[in-house]
Amino acid sequence: MLGIAAVVAAALAATAVAQVPVPARPDGYRYMPLPNRSAPLQLHGYFDLTCPDCKDTWGPLKAALAEFNSAQIGFTMHTFSLANHRYGFTAASGAHAAENAHKDPFAWMEAMFANQDKFWDEPTDNLTGTQVFELFGQVAEDAPGLRIPKDEFVAALKSRPVNLATRTTWKLGCANAVSSTPTFFANGARFAADDTWTKAQWVQFFNQVLSQ
Repeated sequence: MLGIAAVVAAALAATAVAQVPVPARPDGYRYMPLPNRSAPLQLHGYFDLTCPDCKDTWGPLKAALAEFNSAQIGFTMHTFSLANHRYGFTAASGAHAAENAHKDPFAWMEAMFANQDKFWDEPTDNLTGTQVFELFGQVAEDAPGLRIPKDEFVAALKSRPVNLATRTTWKLGCANAVSSTPTFFANGARFAADDTWTKAQWVQFFNQVLSQ
């Protein structure tokens, strides 16, 4: 009995140590056309910015969101880097860096989707870490809606505050049992949507939820 109690105590202690830090504000990035946290349908999406399925999902989803207004839907994007995407964490850090520079994280997301193939394994196999960071910086400098100087953006990517913020976002995703991307929740409930969904399917789903 004593042995079991000790095991339980150790497990509880480990759980306490592993708790996710409470962020200073709700996690995620509000999609500015639909920023209303009081809208009846709250959609949350988890994206790895180096994931091709996320890239393919965003176009139809963005088009569907344009059919609604902020009195109907609020959309929040969360970054979630997958272990099999080598530079997913750095790409996620870029969203925090963009926000800290008072730029739209969605502009960073779209810039990453447009340049995603540059950061896959084969194109980066012969690049140094410094060269890859510079490549991220060049994307930020060139991207419409960002235009952040390359050196400034790279410094932000390497900064401890951005690193810690990106870790916290990832841990919160894990706490919500996210293990693949894209993953979506509507009003707190996970539902099965992926890169095969068309604009029409998204619109149909939103209308079904809003008509309840």
